[in-house]
Order: sequence, then structure tokens, then C-alpha cells
Amino acid sequence: MGCYLNFQLMKKGRLFVYISVLSLVLISWGYDGHYAVAKIAENHLTPKAQLAVKSLLSHESMADVSSYADELRSNLAYKYTGVLHYVNIPLGYSYDQFSATVKNTREGNLYTGIMECINDLKNPAKSWPQKTFALKLLIHFVGDAHQPMHVSRAEDKGGNAIGVTFLNSNTDLHSLWDSGLLDHQKIKYKDLAAKYDDATPEQIQKWQSDEVMVWLWESYQVATILYQEAADNPKFDEKYYQDHLPVLKSRIEKAGIRLAGVLNDIYK
Repeated sequence: MGCYLNFQLMKKGRLFVYISVLSLVLISWGYDGHYAVAKIAENHLTPKAQLAVKSLLSHESMADVSSYADELRSNLAYKYTGVLHYVNIPLGYSYDQFSATVKNTREGNLYTGIMECINDLKNPAKSWPQKTFALKLLIHFVGDAHQPMHVSRAEDKGGNAIGVTFLNSNTDLHSLWDSGLLDHQKIKYKDLAAKYDDATPEQIQKWQSDEVMVWLWESYQVATILYQEAADNPKFDEKYYQDHLPVLKSRIEKAGIRLAGVLNDIYK
């Protein structure tokens, strides 16, 4: 893999494992959200893509490995993957400014992580273990790309430093969009995908034709609104949940549909 997804790190022996603050505060969508994204994607794979994925993951499903990239970050050898879960960017950019800034980052970000995973899966020179690693990360990163607070400001750690209340309980803006709103639905994670997977053929075709940068731009636009709402009134109630539920559903559903589209394209 490239400099950010160097598979050679997988070959190291016994590793010192630690839990960092960064690993705890940047987990995205929670387990339920990532599971739903992966399960929706599984529902829309072509037969060729299904066979390819099964070959790489063996007995595991895409949903089974959907949180692998978060679990990986607690391992010191994979600390370098931390920056690949998000994009730090100021608010107020036009699409062209946004795209240029995201592409020209030096240390790597969510965009570069997704593109390197895709390139590794397409590269015939990559080994089976390398492609398995890339697939597991890609499944997670596509979910991250659709979580609005993963495309947001560096100074508040993607909303982690923005204190809010939800139904009178203290939380932060990032955590609320990671898991707080999903938890409030009280839907089992295995049922979440079925509930959210209702896109029309026209929507599927449109969403799968969008470039990766468009996915991130959508999240950026949503994050801009979420920041302003938190600044105006950080005390969120049931109305906040009801108002934002369509956005939550859309981001998870689009992530699953687009993930399937990427894999279908790779294995067409």
C-alpha cells in the first residue's frame, strides 16, 4: 500500500496495545451505524462483487468487519491510520476551495485513505492479505465519509469540544451524531439496515455516480449547519431528533449504496 496504508506494519510480531484519547473521541457512527452501512452495501452488490468480497473476507461478512478500522487504532502500530478517519477543514469554503484543500493535504486524510484503499483493491500486484486489509478499511472509511462531523473543523476536534445537551443529558456534537441519535431510535442494529434501505433505482444510480469528493462535500455542508445550530442553541430536544432523522437516514443509506457502487465498479 501507499505511505498511509503500509501493509508491512501488519507483519510485526507482538505489539504494545494502548487506548488513546483520540481513539475514543473519534469513533464514527458507532457500531450500529457502521453495521447498517455495510449491510446495505451487501444488499446491493453484483454477483461478481459478492464473490470477490467473500474471497477476501472468508467467513466474515462486510457488516462483521465494519468497525475493524476503529478497533485497529488502539494498536500502536496502526496509529498512523488515525488521520484517515476524518477531514479537518475550515468552514465557509466553496466546492472548488474545499476540493483543492482536501486533495492537497500533506499528512493524509479520509479522502486519501479511501482512494488508496480503492487503488489497492484494483492493483493486481497487491497480495490477498493486502487487499483484505484495504477492503476492511474501505468499508469503514466510506461510512466515516458520510458522518457529517468527520468532515469538520480541527480546532474543536470535529465537534468533540462542542458541548451540547440532548434530552437534558450532557454530550457533545460529535458523539450525538456518532451514536446519540441512533441510540435514541431504539432499533436493533440488524434491523437498522432494513429500515434505511429503501432507495429507488434512480436514487441508486445517481448516488453511485457521485465522486468521493462529493460525498465529503455533502457531509461538510451538513456539518456547517450543525455547527450553527449548536451555536444558536445547544440544548436539543425531541424536535431536534425528529428534524434531523431524515438527514441521519440519508447519510447512512447513501454510504451503503455508494460503498456497493465502488465495489461493483472494482469487480465489474
